[in-house]
Amino acid sequence: MAHTILFRNARVIDGLADQPRTGMSILVTGERIAAVTQDPLTPPPGTEIIDLTGKTVVPGLIDTHVHTTLMGDEGLPLFIAAGVTSARDVGGKLDKVQHLKADLNSGKKLGPRLFICGPLLDGAEKSFDYPAFAEMLDNIPSPEHVPQKIGSLLAAGVDGIKLYFTMPPDTATAVIKYVDNRVPVTGHLGYTRSLDAIKAGIHGLEHVWISPYNEFCALDMQFGPGASMMDPKFWTQTLKGWEEADLQSRTARAWFDAMVEHQVHMGTTLDLLWIAKCGKEGALQDPDRRYIPPVVLARQKAMAARLGERPDWDIHPGFFEPAQGVKALEKHQQVTRILHESGGVVVGGTDCGALSYPPPGFALLREIELLAEVIGAMAAIKAVTAVAARYLRQQEHIGSIAPGRYADFLVLDGDPLRDVRELRKLTTVYRGGVAYDPRAILARAPHSPAVHPE
Repeated sequence: MAHTILFRNARVIDGLADQPRTGMSILVTGERIAAVTQDPLTPPPGTEIIDLTGKTVVPGLIDTHVHTTLMGDEGLPLFIAAGVTSARDVGGKLDKVQHLKADLNSGKKLGPRLFICGPLLDGAEKSFDYPAFAEMLDNIPSPEHVPQKIGSLLAAGVDGIKLYFTMPPDTATAVIKYVDNRVPVTGHLGYTRSLDAIKAGIHGLEHVWISPYNEFCALDMQFGPGASMMDPKFWTQTLKGWEEADLQSRTARAWFDAMVEHQVHMGTTLDLLWIAKCGKEGALQDPDRRYIPPVVLARQKAMAARLGERPDWDIHPGFFEPAQGVKALEKHQQVTRILHESGGVVVGGTDCGALSYPPPGFALLREIELLAEVIGAMAAIKAVTAVAARYLRQQEHIGSIAPGRYADFLVLDGDPLRDVRELRKLTTVYRGGVAYDPRAILARAPHSPAVHPE
């Protein structure tokens, strides 16, 4: 018989309503939520009773943009420790992410429920050849190759398709048409302009920084065929392009209008410039820094030889100095605010695994902070719960506290609507009705040797 738990006297932010509800009871049977009500509940015999007076309950957080194969198994439990109970891998070697999905979703490994896209799909050219990342890539040389490539991914059971930087417009359109809405299609776009992909029917865009860049920057700063993300100038150019971007230009307004009309999900990944927000000294003092996984630190160590001796080698983004991103981040946040206020769809994601800092799980907490500054706390929480679940087409299972959903939720001592940083006042994480102590997980996690104990 499935274990039954009755949580009483909870303050609930359910991911759906615009206001929290107090005095709530949540009945959990096995993995799923059986009831959520303010009415008195008489539990079945043998039910465990947990009183949550003074506590706030929120849905388990969802990171829609991760790279699990780049963080090693040590990085996976960090998601749970930070309250992230589901994640979407948007770029990894197919057999690796399939195995990880099976291990995580079965409970063989501790970490979030995982949804996968398989490889990053380039056009004829490769976006990069860096060995640690190159295995994530596959390519579709022309539209004629779409049925074979995409058909095999759909047959393998992927949860989404990810278009990548060098895919040209005709191939991108052919992919979207072939998928025919069977799974969400998203894109980290470059050679294909985001307006073209929106008109073709794409479901999501990844990175405010990259995918809509050509719609906002000056004509002489746009990238196209031949642009390489492995060129350090690419990153400094795009930062400068955003600094000078006119968010009220004709093409910018056309982009906002199209995003709203087609309800395309904007996966923001603002946290990519978190280090610009907090500054180098703030990052060096950040307690999260100690949790950078060993596999990621090893990649950073290799990069440090190129950067030279410096105290921030473990958190340095590599291609640009963090201080260069301050004004660009402000523009990214303004784009997010305008899109949200216009009726567009904002969804949180982080790119954790691909960059070292912020580390897995904690990156989404930083993303929420940056979102809350411009769209408010409740909208920021929804962007990583119910809205994210709809993006993944998993809204009947995750993203909200409602009957029938998985019992994936967080118990907090704080009030994240007062300050989203109070998501860190996390006492217990429930994943499928099983309780986890975030402090115990962190105590077992490897601690970075780059961070000296206090």
